[in-house]
Amino acid sequence: MMTTDERTAMLRRCLDELWNKGDVDVCDEIFAEHCMFHDPTFPMEGVAGMKSFVQELRAAQPDFHMDVHDVVCAEDMTATRFTCAATARNEFRGLAGTGKTYVMNGMDMSKWEGDRIVEQWTVYDMLGTLQQVGLLPERMGTGHEMPA
Repeated sequence: MMTTDERTAMLRRCLDELWNKGDVDVCDEIFAEHCMFHDPTFPMEGVAGMKSFVQELRAAQPDFHMDVHDVVCAEDMTATRFTCAATARNEFRGLAGTGKTYVMNGMDMSKWEGDRIVEQWTVYDMLGTLQQVGLLPERMGTGHEMPA
């Protein structure tokens, strides 16, 4: 059984190799073969789906970079808070490449069995990202203004 420090170190290293270096083979090290991914915007089928997603994203946004700010470990779960940044250079899964950059915050929760992730839930600010790259209009206020 991995300690929380070992799990945290492994997660940080694998996320860096996967997202920042594009090494999709690291998926086989950290995700169980039957891993399930829950992503609100881009559904993925298993580890092969994750590998394909990362390859497509990095092809469309070669400067993609993820900074992991926090990893919290408790028993068989980890929570990760991250920031991603990139330039939307090329089309990615139906989203046009605009040449504009974005910064996106997100979090994920991962369930572990032994030394592998078996299920992962991810949330991130896709609305803000689409606005930053010019695919949706900027918000016109906070939505909390009092009517005239």
